[in-house]
Order: sequence, then structure tokens, then C-alpha cells
Amino acid sequence: MIVLAIESTCDETGAAVAKGYGEPMAIEILSDVKATSTKMHAKYGGIVPEIAAREQMISIIPVIETAIENSGTRIEDIDSIAVTQGPGLIGSLLIGVETAKALALAWKKPLIKVNHMAAHVFANWIRPLVTPELPAIALIVSGGHTDLIYLEGLTVWKWIGGTRDDAAGEAFDKAARVMGFPYPGGPQIEVLSKKAKGESKFKLPRPMIHEDNLEMSFSGLKTALVQVVGSPAFAEATARSSREQVICALAREFNQAVVDVLIKKTMKAVELYQPKSVLLAGGVAANALLRENLVASIKYLGKKLFIPELKYCTDNAAMIAACALMRPDYVDSLKLRPNSGLEVG
Repeated sequence: MIVLAIESTCDETGAAVAKGYGEPMAIEILSDVKATSTKMHAKYGGIVPEIAAREQMISIIPVIETAIENSGTRIEDIDSIAVTQGPGLIGSLLIGVETAKALALAWKKPLIKVNHMAAHVFANWIRPLVTPELPAIALIVSGGHTDLIYLEGLTVWKWIGGTRDDAAGEAFDKAARVMGFPYPGGPQIEVLSKKAKGESKFKLPRPMIHEDNLEMSFSGLKTALVQVVGSPAFAEATARSSREQVICALAREFNQAVVDVLIKKTMKAVELYQPKSVLLAGGVAANALLRENLVASIKYLGKKLFIPELKYCTDNAAMIAACALMRPDYVDSLKLRPNSGLEVG
């Protein structure tokens, strides 16, 4: 089966052509094309929905045309069209959904609507040497979501924990802004962390890390960072030594604090549910410290860990195609977190 997939959740416009075959299904990405307006949002410190949607209107048809051309397929070869239906920015989503509807009608192809966060999880099925065994625990970490999901099977998912407030990716963006660095924040925090020499003079909290549950909170961590940067002690520290080094050490402390919480809660979920596999998904899955610490922690427990390639961690159409191929029926049956963007159907 060959799928043309369209992704337009936020500030990126993606199209991919993928082929699924065999049992268990192997997914081959024939093409994956992306246009982004990220640089246009940097001066605002975050995504401006109107700008994102306007740029997607300009780029969506060229991106689709390029994806089909690069795949070596023809329109006649495509069996279905998949598109992200949410969660995401409503204006951006409409660009993708309405385009997909028009193409499905014109080309007489079935239309598959895909949940964006579920698609992040299915990025772990894109041409792995070994496919994930179920049941599994999935940690989804992105700009809008931080959730722990129990996958009993491909069609049976259960939300078991997550953040009460800010998502991990949102916390990174806000932290970078507080320290005077542009959007997107995650990559900025990582760059600063790698430049750090020595320990930070300022210690940050790990909210809820010791509570006996699977809940997380990053709002308090962000507030603690704001208080540090605005404190007389911080002003004194930057006056006595290199401001860059103080900032870099603080960025590393913030990065470590977020990762510590994510790892602790994921390990707690593994302990409670005893899955065969652990899956990492979402844009924050590109964070090197998170990847390294999760590898070490899961190895200690003797479980199988799956992490997508870096290019499939951030928003992309390939993962939309993977979800459509693995779960073309899920839109009518999948229920994740009640009363949130992860609820579908």
C-alpha cells in the first residue's frame, strides 16, 4: 500500500510518500519533504499562528508536488491520502486538511485522518531492524504535550500519566527566552549546555520527581528559573565571572532538571506496567541528554528501547504516513487523554 501523507500542525509544511508491505508491516519512506517558517517566528519568541498558516498556504502545493516527484511514483500509484487532523494550530491544520480533502476528491482516493501525537509514536516503526514488541510504554515529549501512554496493542492505548501544566518542549522555549535566546528553545538550551564548564551556582527543582505517581509539572521549574535570573545573586555572579559561563551552566542545570523528571517518571511507568518495549517520541526526543539517559536507564532494566531517527522526531509527514499504514482505522477507536488534544473520535 502506498500513502501520500500531509502534515501541517504548526509552522512546518510536510508531505511524504511511503510504502507499507509484509507481515509484520515494514514501512519504507519513498520521499519526505518539508518547508518551514521557523526563522520567521524567532523574533517573536514563538509561533505566530497567522504567519504559520499564511506560509503554509504558499508552500503546501509545491511541497506535495516535490514529494510525489521525489518518490518516483505517479498519482495513479497512490492508494490513499493521509493528513494530520490534530491536535495543532487550527489555521495550520485547516490548510492541510482542506488540501487533502480536495486531492482525495479530485483523485478519487480514500482519506485517512491521523492524530498528530499518535503519529509521533509510530515514527518508531519506520524501517527499524527490529519492530517494537507490545505491550509498550511510550513517552511523548513535544512543545505541546508530555504524556506517558501504555500501548497494550496497536488498537488499544491508555493514557497513564503526564504533565499537569507546561509541556517539556514549552518549558525549554520559555527557559531560552528568559535567558535571552531565540525560539526554538530546545536546541538553544542544548548548545548552551555543551558549552558549560563546571557546576551551576544555582540549583533548580525537579518538580514532583519524588511523588509516587506518573504526573509531572514544569511550570514551577520555569518559575524557579525566572526567579534565579532576576535575583541579585545572579547579577552578582555574572559580574564576578563570565556571564556566558553562568548562563551556560544554568542552561545545563535546567536541561538536566527536565530530563531527570522525564526519566524518573518513565522508569516508574515501566516498573508499574512491565512492558516489553519502551518508545520515545516527539520533538523533545531529539534532546541528546534525554536520549543518552534513557538508553542507560532502559539497558539497566533489560527492556527494549526504540527511538526514532532525529529527522523523524520533529514534525514530519513520514510519521503521518507510518501511522496511516499501521493504524488506518484508529481515528474511530483511539482514545488517549480525556479532555485534551490527545483525544480522538
